[in-house]
Amino acid sequence: MKYFLTICILLFSGIVYGQLKPVAFPEDIQSQEIKARCYCSPGVKDKSRSRGLNIAYRWLGGGTYKEQNTALTPPFSSYNNLQHLEFNMKIPVLIKDEFKLLLGYKYETDIFSFDEIGADFSDTFQKLEDENLKSNSFSVILSKPLNETRYLAFRLRYSLNGDYDAFVSFQDKYAIYKVLGVFGVKPNEDLEWGFGVNFSKSFRRTSILPFFVYNKNFNSKWGIETVFPGFIFGRYNLDRANIFLFGVEYGSQSFRMGFENSSQQQIAYAYNHSEFISSVSCEHRFAPWFWGNIKAGYQVNFSSDFDAKNQFTPAFTADPTDAFFFQVGFFISPPNESFNN
Repeated sequence: MKYFLTICILLFSGIVYGQLKPVAFPEDIQSQEIKARCYCSPGVKDKSRSRGLNIAYRWLGGGTYKEQNTALTPPFSSYNNLQHLEFNMKIPVLIKDEFKLLLGYKYETDIFSFDEIGADFSDTFQKLEDENLKSNSFSVILSKPLNETRYLAFRLRYSLNGDYDAFVSFQDKYAIYKVLGVFGVKPNEDLEWGFGVNFSKSFRRTSILPFFVYNKNFNSKWGIETVFPGFIFGRYNLDRANIFLFGVEYGSQSFRMGFENSSQQQIAYAYNHSEFISSVSCEHRFAPWFWGNIKAGYQVNFSSDFDAKNQFTPAFTADPTDAFFFQVGFFISPPNESFNN
């Protein structure tokens, strides 16, 4: 485990310095999105649980938007907290030994609570206060074993991210298209490795992210779960009903924003936030299919980018201060014998 801790410290130290997002880390990617995790063969024995139905609430402490490549005049805009609600589910459509097909749906919303709106870009920050940012995602997940030790997995995802008033809006300006493919090798139940590519096309830009998968059990209690550059977690299995995870992860998400400012001009932004998170979490089984999750840690925020989408919109970047967070959730996870999880 000393090697795992050394890697975490080096990653944390390098990224926190200057709080500039490393060029190797892309946009519009969340750590859980680049896992080939479903009701299928990928994954080592005793790994953290797959989630068929998941509900989670996350609370992030207050932050202040300070200068980052854009001059801002004090007092700065600041928020008391940022709340995040999430609901997602995966529905098995075809579950066979030689092929598996699932459909997925995910809903997320970010709720800002500002205590002060600064003089600079006040209309933009007021918009964050008044309107929740939403994300609706629809996925198709496929898994195909090639032989006893190798497999392919794919995921196609269509997301709609923005400040739309309705529950969901299918306007193309909110759309993000993603395709993920992974080739995995699983020589035994205690070791899995592989590599893949995640392609994303959004209202901000198009990106391609290669990633590497490495999961290993060192013994009956300790293991490691890694998808680099997304996350690296150490795992401790206390017993069959309690799994502890500790490590670091990276996340980024984009939203389309639009409003009329005080001068009656139509303002349009592509807003992106990204962060580096160190955390400790526990997954606890309450019943054979019913689990709970508690997670806490510290979030290091990179600069938030507000990219202009028309000639009337002033682009800018701001650097939210870092904060502690807490998350609680409940999820459905089938027993090991169900769907080969």
